[in-house]
Amino acid sequence: MNLFEIYLDRSINRIVINTDDPTLHYFLETKTSDYQYIPWKKEWGYVDKTVKIYDPGRHSRGNGTFQYVLGIGWACYLLGIFKDRMSTEDYNNILNSCILADSFRTTPFKELRDYQNDDVLFLLRYRVGLYVVNTGYGKTQTIATLTNYAHKTLGKRVLIVCPSNKARDELVKRCKNAFGLEVSNSDKKLNGYLDCMITSGLMNSKKAKDPALSHDFKKILAQYEWVLVDEVEYTINSGGEFIYDACLGAERFYAFSGTADKAAGEVISFKDGLSEVVVRNKNLVKYFGPSLIYRMPLNMEISYVRVKTAALDNLQLDRDKIDRTGNVYMEIMSQIWGDPGVCQTIIKICKHYKLCYIPINNLVNILYNWIDNYFLGRFRVLLVCGEGYVYYDLDGSRRVLDGLQEACDLIRDGKVDVIPSTSSGFRALDLPGLENICLFAGKLAGVTLQQIGRCARGKHMNVITVEPYSKRKIPIYTNGAKEREDMIRGYYKYCTFEDVIVEENNL
Repeated sequence: MNLFEIYLDRSINRIVINTDDPTLHYFLETKTSDYQYIPWKKEWGYVDKTVKIYDPGRHSRGNGTFQYVLGIGWACYLLGIFKDRMSTEDYNNILNSCILADSFRTTPFKELRDYQNDDVLFLLRYRVGLYVVNTGYGKTQTIATLTNYAHKTLGKRVLIVCPSNKARDELVKRCKNAFGLEVSNSDKKLNGYLDCMITSGLMNSKKAKDPALSHDFKKILAQYEWVLVDEVEYTINSGGEFIYDACLGAERFYAFSGTADKAAGEVISFKDGLSEVVVRNKNLVKYFGPSLIYRMPLNMEISYVRVKTAALDNLQLDRDKIDRTGNVYMEIMSQIWGDPGVCQTIIKICKHYKLCYIPINNLVNILYNWIDNYFLGRFRVLLVCGEGYVYYDLDGSRRVLDGLQEACDLIRDGKVDVIPSTSSGFRALDLPGLENICLFAGKLAGVTLQQIGRCARGKHMNVITVEPYSKRKIPIYTNGAKEREDMIRGYYKYCTFEDVIVEENNL
C-alpha cells in the first residue's frame, strides 16, 4: 500500500484524497453519542453515531483504491494528520491552494479601529476563515470595509450572504453609508459583481427548484471571487450550502459571527482533532475552517440579578396536561409564565428595571398573554416580532412602526417602557440604551448569547432571572436557568460579575 495523493479539484472546489489504504477513513470520521428520543424504545436515551467529515457517495473505486472528497475548510486538519504520508509537493500545493493567500494587505484600514485592523490583517493572510467576535466589536463595519476593499481596491466580484432580511438590510445600508457602495439586495436583480443574498426561503424559490433557472443561478454564483457571510451559523442549511457549493470561482471564503458554535459558544479549533465542538459544527467547518479570530467580551460590568418570588414556590403545575401534551417543554413553560402570580412578578420587574428587554423564543403565546392581560395600560410596549416593530401606547392603541429607525427614536424620546421580543429581535438588532434583560427561557448559545448581546453594547448590564425562595426544582426551568447562567459566565469570564439577590417585595 503506497498510494496516497491529495489535491484541490478546482472544478468542484473540493479537496480530493486518493488512496489504497482501506483504513484511512478512520482518520476522517469519529464516534459520537447523541441524547435523543428513541422511537423503537419510546424513551429518551443516548444513541451512538459515526460522524463523517467527507462528502457522502461511493468511495471504493475498484482495484483496491478509495477516494474521499472534503470541503476546503478541512485543509488544516488534513495537513496535520497526514503530513507524514504526503509528498512535499502535495503538502505545499494544499497549503498554498487551500490555506495561505497568495498575497495579502499589510496596511491598516483607516475605517477600522486598531484591534479590528489587527484581526482583519491577520484574516487576510488566509483564503478561508471564521471570524468570531463579541457584540459591540464592530462586525458590520468590518464586513463593509472588507467588501469595499475587495470590490473597489482589488476589483473582485463580491457576494455577501446573510440569513435574514434584517441582517441584509443593515449590511447593505452600512456599505452605502460608509463607502458609497451600491450593493444589490434583491435576489431577482443579482448582477454577479456586488450582491447580498439571504438563505431564508431560497430552496423554495424557482431559481433553486426549476432546473433551467437553477442552472443560470449557479452560473452567476460561480462568478463571485470573494464570499463574505454574516451570522454564518444561521446560514448552514440547505439554502446556504446550495450557495457555497455553487461558488466555484471563490478564492476567499470569510465567515463572521458572534456565536459560530450556536450550541455552546465555544471556539472551533482543531487542537483536539475531531472534538465535540468540531463535529457539532462540521458543516460550517467544511466551508470556512476553524476560528481564525475569536474575541471574547472584556471590560463589561454584569449584575446577575436573581429575583426571589413566592409565585414559583406556590406554582401548581397541571401534571395531567403535561403528560398528555406532545411538547412537554412548551406546556411547562406556558404554565409557568401564564401563572397569574408569576405574571405579577414580571410586572414588578418591568416597573423597577426601566426599558426591560424580554426575549422569548418560540413561545409567542406567552408574550401576547403578557401584553394583552398585564402590560396594556401599565407600560408603553415595543414588541419586536415577525411583523416588524409594533408599538402599544398607554391607551392600548396598537400600530406597526415604519422600521428600526422609528423604534430607536421612540426609545431615545423615553416613550418605551418594556421590549418583549420573539426570535426576530435576537440578531442584527441595535436598539439604543438597553441595559436590562430578563432571561426566562432558552439554553442554546446561539440564542442566549445573541439575546444578551442586545444589552451588551454599553459598559454595564443587568441579567435578570427569577427563582423561588426555597430550593424547589421546577421541571425544565430550573436546569435551563442553571445552564444559561453557566454559559453566560463562561462567555463573559473576563468581565466583572456582581451577584444580586432581590426579594420581590422590595421591587
